[in-house]
Amino acid sequence: MHSMSSSSTATASANKILVKHVMVINGGLMGSRIAQVAAATDHTVVLVDQTEDILAKSRKGIEESLQKVAKKFAESPKSADKFVAKTLSSISPSMDAASVVHSTDLLVEATVENLQVTNELFKRLDKFAVEHKSLPATLLHCRSQA
Repeated sequence: MHSMSSSSTATASANKILVKHVMVINGGLMGSRIAQVAAATDHTVVLVDQTEDILAKSRKGIEESLQKVAKKFAESPKSADKFVAKTLSSISPSMDAASVVHSTDLLVEATVENLQVTNELFKRLDKFAVEHKSLPATLLHCRSQA
């Protein structure tokens, strides 16, 4: 896995890489909102965190946020419910990033900024990642304030 630089961004655009499967590490506010947006835009998402409790809390927050969005933009309550259900069904929880990274097109890491922890995470996951024919799995590091 490699961080996407501006030159690889240009290469990705030129190759028209299709990102379908997104993994988001950390179900906190930033990570869960990234997962929500990715799922709402027709991506399959795996949201990874350390415990089932955190993942359940993340899912609840995503559902509440989706309901607010749906009320504003849906033509009817039925279509709002359909939007929320469809988006939620595109998000799967996991406590084991290594077991799903092989099928990931885009990995977004949204943890509290700690370069040592981030580097260790990337090293560990790199062992399990499969390089795609057109471009290795892409990593994004989203920085949050501690």
